[in-house]
Amino acid sequence: MFLRAGSRVFSVMLAVAAMSGGCGRPQGILFPAIAPARVWPSPPDMPRIKLLGYLSGSDDLKAARSGGDVLANVLRGPRPAIKFSGPHALAIREPGLLAVADGTGAAVHILDLENRTHLLVSGFGEEHFAVPVGVAWVGERLFVTDAGRREVIELGTDGHFVRSFGKETLRRPVGITYSSARQRLYVVDGDDHQLKVFDLTGTMVATLGRRGTQPGEFNFPSHVCAAGDRLLVADSGNFRVQLLDLDGVCLKTIGKKGDGAGDFALPKGVAFDSEGHIYVVDAQFENIQVFDSNGQLLMAFGEEGSGLGEFSLPAGLMIDGSDRIWVADAGNRRIQVFSYKRTSS
Repeated sequence: MFLRAGSRVFSVMLAVAAMSGGCGRPQGILFPAIAPARVWPSPPDMPRIKLLGYLSGSDDLKAARSGGDVLANVLRGPRPAIKFSGPHALAIREPGLLAVADGTGAAVHILDLENRTHLLVSGFGEEHFAVPVGVAWVGERLFVTDAGRREVIELGTDGHFVRSFGKETLRRPVGITYSSARQRLYVVDGDDHQLKVFDLTGTMVATLGRRGTQPGEFNFPSHVCAAGDRLLVADSGNFRVQLLDLDGVCLKTIGKKGDGAGDFALPKGVAFDSEGHIYVVDAQFENIQVFDSNGQLLMAFGEEGSGLGEFSLPAGLMIDGSDRIWVADAGNRRIQVFSYKRTSS
């Protein structure tokens, strides 16, 4: 009996070994077509937003597997998947390096969308992330705001620790963005109700705003985005978004507290598309509202839920160079990806 059983096991191993020579799995399509398509607005209106798909962890990258990987999975078992716990903010380094601040998981994820790898960074040396909630790429440098550690942490593309700064001046750093026009990092300090501006050596060079309700003042701001010579800030406690110049002068305020179209309950992630439209995540309405550059509401998409195109406690968003809209759908532990159809096309 022992010989027969052993013989069966050996035969299976030989079969798998033979398969491993050429029976792996090719790289899959990252976002296969969804049928029926999910678009906004609904027909008969011309669709402007289309759902592409979602990522909840490493398995969704659909990485290629060699025959050797297949054999290793049989012999050792499959590697556990890396999953998001509560993605809060995102940043992309073109063409396809996605960084995700996962505050709930106390980690930063670095996903290579071209090579389909997923790196989980939970700390550095003896140190650990506490509440990472913001990310910004500057070339090959990744800057992470950690609200629990009260500092900005710089990492390399492979997740190695470079340095940290801001502990002496930051109370609760949350959103972060980089202005290439000024070569400065703009960090939202939620508890100080300000933007704090740092050069790339980590030296604070300016503070913008103070607590208040007037234009250019803030009440528990949360997220920020830079594009050209403009800043967009989610002034969450004032139920509005502010459009500023790079010196902090308010150019326009958008929205107010309410439950009507164009109003806000809890604005968070903010971004610009290639045509200058303004996108705002509302974590309480659980949707995204889109405004023109003058602050006029154009449309909204999304609703509460766990289905495709639905959100639960959405937080940050970013729009890449191809006008793909990446949304941190925190309560659903995933990132949803949409595309914007340009009006000029």
